[in-house]
Amino acid sequence: MRRSSLRVYSIHLPPPYSGKDQEPEALREGFNIPAFLLTALWALAHRMWLPAALLSAIAAALAGTGYLLGLDSAGQAIVALAFMIWAGTEGNDWRRDALARRGWRDGGVITAESADAAIRRYWDLAAVTSLTPGPASRPESPGETATA
Repeated sequence: MRRSSLRVYSIHLPPPYSGKDQEPEALREGFNIPAFLLTALWALAHRMWLPAALLSAIAAALAGTGYLLGLDSAGQAIVALAFMIWAGTEGNDWRRDALARRGWRDGGVITAESADAAIRRYWDLAAVTSLTPGPASRPESPGETATA
């Protein structure tokens, strides 16, 4: 018997001035493995230019400081691993901040098995709680209702 594992996702709605074909994004809460493994490249892939530059500068500074302090390769590996764990832990928060700076709105939190299922569930909840259901209305959040 397969056990379903629900994850928590934050839903982010595109800015009002964006194209009508732009869909919401679901960002998983918790540790971000791509940010852990690829740090600056992950940030570049998500168009986070300043965080990518800062992550590269921090990684270089840590490597240079370790060299100047005379850390052996094991010590430098521990410092690099700590940096990678920090990036993996904070990665999704950096991505949420970047979306907010670009005008994306917070749509709430949804539990689902995948990001696609979270977005589907968001639209289902929005259709049930809205007076004018359907993708054409695109409410601000699932709990929003129109007032007379």
